[in-house]
Amino acid sequence: MPDPKFDNSAQARLLPIVMPDPVSIALGEWRARGLCVSEDPDTFFPSRGDPGTRARQICARCAVRPDCLRYATDADEHGIWGGLDQDERRKMKRRQRRKETNGSDKTRQSEGAA
Repeated sequence: MPDPKFDNSAQARLLPIVMPDPVSIALGEWRARGLCVSEDPDTFFPSRGDPGTRARQICARCAVRPDCLRYATDADEHGIWGGLDQDERRKMKRRQRRKETNGSDKTRQSEGAA
């Protein structure tokens, strides 16, 4: 006979799990003006060991390269965007952060010396 002190007959109420939507960065209107639009997408996603020379040549002539590079850096896209691959963009972003940090350190030092 079950012990009434340990009655587990109460219904458990299950709550739905709500996952946040993935954050996506909009490509923007610049994308339609890119020279890559008329190219084979595989060109911009070279296989391992392929430097993506053709993609880089296309990007070098493209008027929307700065917008493309900014988007890909912010979104951490893979493949070649704005003439750089993902590793190159990550290195560029780290250098920019270091430069900004060093610049703010120098500003603080000069303000402290004044």
